[in-house]
Amino acid sequence: MKQNLLYLLLGIFLLASCQQEEVTENQSGYGYLSLKSVVATVENVNQSASRALPSVDKAALYVEICEGDKKVLSYEPGEVPEQIPLPIGTYTAKAYNAAYQTYESWAEDAQGEPVFYGEETFTITADTHTEVTLEVSLYNFGITFQLGDNFGTYFKTEQTELTLMCNGRNVTLDAGQQSSTYVYFYLEENSKLNYTLVSRNDDDETVTLSGTPEVANGKCYTLIFEFNPETQSLSVAD
Repeated sequence: MKQNLLYLLLGIFLLASCQQEEVTENQSGYGYLSLKSVVATVENVNQSASRALPSVDKAALYVEICEGDKKVLSYEPGEVPEQIPLPIGTYTAKAYNAAYQTYESWAEDAQGEPVFYGEETFTITADTHTEVTLEVSLYNFGITFQLGDNFGTYFKTEQTELTLMCNGRNVTLDAGQQSSTYVYFYLEENSKLNYTLVSRNDDDETVTLSGTPEVANGKCYTLIFEFNPETQSLSVAD
């Protein structure tokens, strides 16, 4: 009887020792992450530097932490804690605005909106505090247009439209939307942006100008259409 009791006590002691060792190992296998999100300035192409460009409040960003392809943690806007405990390992932090979740399903004629996204890979080591700055930048590109100063002298501005085509979307802007309305596209690999400007001259003839400008994600552009009276030609500024 005493011998059985001794074995029982010894077993309990060994089990407790193993559990304590496991807890200690688990505790030492964790580190802490402090995540700071910053929003990059959007590059301004071929337009006034004073013009308002798209931005996003970092408090409106969703955050995910992934280990490989597996999502480990996710946070709604404004809910990211100051310190995040994580097991040791290599992770990728991702931040994005609400438009990032919907841009692939925009309607064909939708003007779209700025999509912001950023990611950063980092490593957590045991019992350490890792600070990561996650830069979020414009993920797609924005484009608008402007009619040159003398355009209205030779063309009927109110009968002028610009159609923008990219990735199966076709969006038309009228002259009243020039310089004030951006259309947003995501430039996929091997895709291009095409435009067609249609107007009527003083002889009531239809004039069309089409082109394929060089664009890149992460920037905003303005197509400036000008008329040269000497050559009687309509062109778009580089």
